[in-house]
Amino acid sequence: MKTYLKHTVVILMLSLSLPLLAQEESIISKVEGALKASSSKELTKHLHEKVEIKLDGDRKEYSVNQAEIMLKQFFQQYPSKGFEFIHDGNNSSGGIIYAIGTYTSSGGSHRVVIRAKKFKDIYKVYRLEFTKER
Repeated sequence: MKTYLKHTVVILMLSLSLPLLAQEESIISKVEGALKASSSKELTKHLHEKVEIKLDGDRKEYSVNQAEIMLKQFFQQYPSKGFEFIHDGNNSSGGIIYAIGTYTSSGGSHRVVIRAKKFKDIYKVYRLEFTKER
C-alpha cells in the first residue's frame, strides 16, 4: 500500500509540473522563431509591458511599443541569416528562465540573452540583450 501511495504522489507531482515546463519551452521556441524571422512584431508578443533591452552595452528600459520600434530598426540594420539558442536554463528559486543564443546576419553575429519570468501566470521576457561578437 505504501508503494502505491508513493507512486501516486510522484505521478501527481509530475503531472502538475509538466504544464510549467511546457510554458518555459513554449516561450523559448516562440522567441527563437521571432528572432529567426527578424520579426519585431512577433517578438514583442512575448515581452513584458516594461522590458530592458541592452544593445552593445547600451541598456534602456522600454514599453512594448517603444521596444517594437527599436527592435524593428535593429532587424532592418541586421536582417537575420539565422538564429539558434545554444543554452537555456532556469533559476527555480527565483522563477526565472533564460536562454543564450547566436543571431547571425550579414553585418556579423550577436550573442543574444533572454530572461523571462511569470507575470500573471504567463512567462514574459523582461530582459533582452544583443552583444555584437568581435
